Amino acid sequence: MSFLTTPEGVRLRYTDRGDGEHTVVLVHGWKGSHRLWDPATFRLMREFRVIAFDNRGMGESDKPGGAYDFGVLASDLGFVLETLGADDVTLVGWSMGCTISLEYLSRGGGRVGRLVLVNGPLKLTQTPEFPWTMTEGELRGYLDDLAARWPDSEEDFSRGALRDPRSAYADLYYQVALQTPLELAMRIVDEQVNVNHIPVLATLQLPVLAAYGRYDPYYPIALAEFIAETAPRGSYVVFEESAHAPHYEEPDRFVEVIRDFTLAR
Repeated sequence: MSFLTTPEGVRLRYTDRGDGEHTVVLVHGWKGSHRLWDPATFRLMREFRVIAFDNRGMGESDKPGGAYDFGVLASDLGFVLETLGADDVTLVGWSMGCTISLEYLSRGGGRVGRLVLVNGPLKLTQTPEFPWTMTEGELRGYLDDLAARWPDSEEDFSRGALRDPRSAYADLYYQVALQTPLELAMRIVDEQVNVNHIPVLATLQLPVLAAYGRYDPYYPIALAEFIAETAPRGSYVVFEESAHAPHYEEPDRFVEVIRDFTLAR
């Protein structure tokens, strides 16, 4: 296994595959790990250098006490990029990975040439001006149910995120999620509630691509359209056969989209 150790001693599990001229960095979502990117990593590494890592508290990375706010998670992303010498990368955030990626950029993070947001939020709760997510009541009810029925609720979440809840990938999704302690999962999402990246999006001067599944149960296609309209250099693509994980549900098209976006000039 390969690990990077942060200055404060937290070990982050990572993978670094391929040796192409361009680098793609994959940031997983809530309770995920780099293993959930395997369908994309396998295909992308034929042409690109591909870096993926487990966020602290999740997967095979350390699960220390202390802060789990998005400044900390964004700092870990920056540490990975710097330590591995990754520059001008295509940064791909999936689900909560969108929040980490946007937080990194909001704090002046460099080394990123292009940003892909895959089925993720700009903020977790809706307002009249931003209706493309849950109400505060819906979110709190979901989190209360997650805590009360865990791990059954975790299995429901993992399987419900995909068009085929009986797939082997759904099994993997669930098993990976169990690597994140429930207490840390709740702490992380409680921090995410406080994050609003809508203003950040409008300031980004790099190309931004919103890539969303038609059947995503959490974030509608209208959010992808909003991202494309709000980012100065924004665009969007719809995965017509996907729910929350287009890199698994349409892996060949997903890689084609990432390739075209990365190589566009």
